Amino acid sequence: MTSSPPLPASIPGPAIRHSIDRLVVSGRRLFGWGWAAHAEREIASVHLELEGEGWKRRLQAGIGLSRHDVEDAYPDLVNAAASGFVVTGYIPERTPLRAWLDVELQDGRRERVDVTHVVETRYAKRRRWRLAAWVAHAVWRRLKRGDIAGIVRRAKTQTYVAPSLDDIGVVEALIAALRRHRGLSIVFDHNMGGGANQYCRNIVAERNGRGEAVLLCTYNLPMLEYRLHVHEPGAESSVFRISTFLALERILEKMPSTELFVNSPVSFDEPLLLAEWLARMRAEFPASRLTVTAHDYFSICPSFVLLDADGRYCGIPEISRCAECLRRHPASYVALSPPTEIGPWRALWGRCLQAADEIRCFSESTRSHLLRAYPTLDLARIAVVPHKPDYVPARLPRAARGPLVIGVIGEISPQKGAWIVRDMVSLIERDGIDARVVVLGTLNVAYRSDRLRVSGAYRREELVDLIEEHGINMLFFPSIWPETFSYVVAEMVALRLPVVAFDLGAPGERLRQYPMARLCDEVSAEAALAALLDFHRQIERPSASVA
Repeated sequence: MTSSPPLPASIPGPAIRHSIDRLVVSGRRLFGWGWAAHAEREIASVHLELEGEGWKRRLQAGIGLSRHDVEDAYPDLVNAAASGFVVTGYIPERTPLRAWLDVELQDGRRERVDVTHVVETRYAKRRRWRLAAWVAHAVWRRLKRGDIAGIVRRAKTQTYVAPSLDDIGVVEALIAALRRHRGLSIVFDHNMGGGANQYCRNIVAERNGRGEAVLLCTYNLPMLEYRLHVHEPGAESSVFRISTFLALERILEKMPSTELFVNSPVSFDEPLLLAEWLARMRAEFPASRLTVTAHDYFSICPSFVLLDADGRYCGIPEISRCAECLRRHPASYVALSPPTEIGPWRALWGRCLQAADEIRCFSESTRSHLLRAYPTLDLARIAVVPHKPDYVPARLPRAARGPLVIGVIGEISPQKGAWIVRDMVSLIERDGIDARVVVLGTLNVAYRSDRLRVSGAYRREELVDLIEEHGINMLFFPSIWPETFSYVVAEMVALRLPVVAFDLGAPGERLRQYPMARLCDEVSAEAALAALLDFHRQIERPSASVA
């Protein structure tokens, strides 16, 4: 599907062009992606509407994602290069009967198209007998141990799992192979890219280097299923498809000294079950070790970047305000987790953190946030271990003199400050300011302007050349959430160029120690632009000091 039916006669103009590349439903979970663009107007919003027997849902899509393939095919469409969208969420566990894509333009025009034929459903027919097989196996093991309470607990938590018969066989086969090694770590991580995944790769390499095996459990969003990646020292890695992380309990029974390492379970479809399971495994297998890292704030809130329903940093307020906020939170990254209340979320993740042998933070700021949410955590078990940035430029860029050219580095999503960048460019245009903005990477907000240039993806070794090619003389880090570290900020400091950022999280903590930095207390495009212009004027004056 590459185009939609024409707009109603009462709404003149060309049709919105769009495509859904994939839309998958598995149990209660939905995930899909595609693109939408128009010949004359920007896309304002994209929603997916679903209807089943006795229920309706309207899910907001995240828009502005990079789609250079669309730009190549339809170069005349407005912002074709940023026309991608992704939608995710949870629905009642009854198959959707109808689905519509609802696309709205900036001028208010809308188009609603039936996309029912695109929906894929997975495992629906096999779900019940798979579940019965797993429950029977788990109940028998617990009966042998006399764990009646555990049987009841397990039965209550089966709502969201879809185990398969082959899970047992896969795990039993793995145990024999894993026993050959000095130790075993089971690592839990998302597969969405970024710094957390890089850290996870380092953890796997480190454990393998010590002669230990690693089982990496991830959740594959495009397929809506769990994957188990087996990394053994000196061997090629292999991947198994498993239906639930609960299958790994069998490994702990046979290898009780296993390490449980939680890197980032964002996107897992059973986050509260995972939190409860981790705490219970640590208690039932006292020879095990549990490490929970804080690459984000997922243990505090499903809004793991701590942005509230209005898109602003929340500061972790009273839990009553959190409850009200979570009920109306529209962000697609919140929809990665099943609908829940903040009370159970804090209770179960708090129990997991209390059970951990180590809670690993990467900045003092992150540690402070965790303690604000969980003030009774044992301070002795909260470690601050900053990342070790490995970027060393081959040479330092030559900073261009003259008008302000603002460089923004990375994949700039809404939480990374995409709207701030867009509004800043709008202010430059409106006020006739002699300045430009260059995004070295991608900008996940559709916007056209002569004052804005977006380079697209680049290789790290190209960074210095790109800065000089575009005449960048000031760097701006526009993220609006309190990041837990930021490799991009580390790169900016390594480049020895002036940097402006908001005074939030680990980036603010790091840049306070960098003499060529300016921090904004107010998170707004106006405040950031004013700081950039003022800092640039200081640098341009020969007698000015920027220390």
